[in-house]
Amino acid sequence: MEKNKTGKYLKYAIGEIALVMIGILLALQVNEWNNERNRKKAEQDVIEQLIADLSKSQHELESISRRTKGEARERAQVIQALWKDELPDDIGNYVWGGAGSTVYSPVLGTAQSLINSGRMDVLSSKELKNDIVAYVEAVGYTLKDIKRYEETYYRTGVELIREVMPGPHQSKEYFNARNEASKKSYLYRENLNSRPAEIDKVPFQTNLEQLFENQKFSTAYRNLYLYHRNTGFKYGDILDETNALLVKLYRASNKYSDLAEQLENSEHYLVFEPVDLEILNRADELLSEHSKWNNNEDRECEDDNTNESYSLYCALAKASEEIIGEWDDEPYRPAIRMVLFTLKKYENRRVVESVFEDWNNHPDTIFEELKIVLKESIDEIKKQLN
Repeated sequence: MEKNKTGKYLKYAIGEIALVMIGILLALQVNEWNNERNRKKAEQDVIEQLIADLSKSQHELESISRRTKGEARERAQVIQALWKDELPDDIGNYVWGGAGSTVYSPVLGTAQSLINSGRMDVLSSKELKNDIVAYVEAVGYTLKDIKRYEETYYRTGVELIREVMPGPHQSKEYFNARNEASKKSYLYRENLNSRPAEIDKVPFQTNLEQLFENQKFSTAYRNLYLYHRNTGFKYGDILDETNALLVKLYRASNKYSDLAEQLENSEHYLVFEPVDLEILNRADELLSEHSKWNNNEDRECEDDNTNESYSLYCALAKASEEIIGEWDDEPYRPAIRMVLFTLKKYENRRVVESVFEDWNNHPDTIFEELKIVLKESIDEIKKQLN
């Protein structure tokens, strides 16, 4: 001030303040960028984990829906026989095979953790947040329905079956043959088997003819049929909800966004790898001509491999073992699941329990139809991989 340099000093001070402020603002901006980058990374991590959870659920829901509908078809064979004057020769195969009840819940750990912990803000899309909450709630309501079916239909049916069937309906010869096959089992070696190695009689043996004249038996099977049928439909509903949410997660994912549009317009919602195409191409080669097809499937593939004549199931199993070194039975690989989806179009009432076995062995199934199933499955995988 003594040297009349106040103006210069003020300019210098203001400049210093401006530099400090700019530095602070830049630091805040850099921090904001880092926070946003970390948030986006955390968001992608959560999305990929949700995709992993729902993909696992998808496999298992396909399997349990297929299994419960198969059990409903078996129960339906019994109900249909009630309307016949003469029992079908194979009806004993469908009379109480020990079918159980299953309540399966999809993998919801990540979704519920996001909701319960208040971490939903890691997701930038408000719509996706709402979709996840809605999915968890819808699954919960559907599982309550399934548990109600178990209480109302399944348990009532089982109690009636046990009342009218105090003992099995199979013959002494049937059980002795099973006993012979079970002598290598752990229970037999440990002397824990509940039946003697050779039986003289079947205790409280049930007469099938009389059973089909019993009204309680009819009521029991209608209850069991309703349980398995309705449960199969409900698991199908959960599967539809799961697939719909998966597509939305694929769309929000940096890794899978290209798949979203394809899967949204698809019926199968499967994600393939190149080895899936290799497996089906190899199975198609193994079934190159009619003489290579075994239309007497028994789920034992050793004879097929020895004779070089394969059922559809055994051709897929051998191709899988050759390409990836193993046969994934539970859950099936996407390639095998694609064949099952394609088979739905060609079932034509040929399937009761096992899709592969029943369809392959049915007298209406022809070799040309089998080749069409493989070709359409291969084309679907090519479409996605391309």
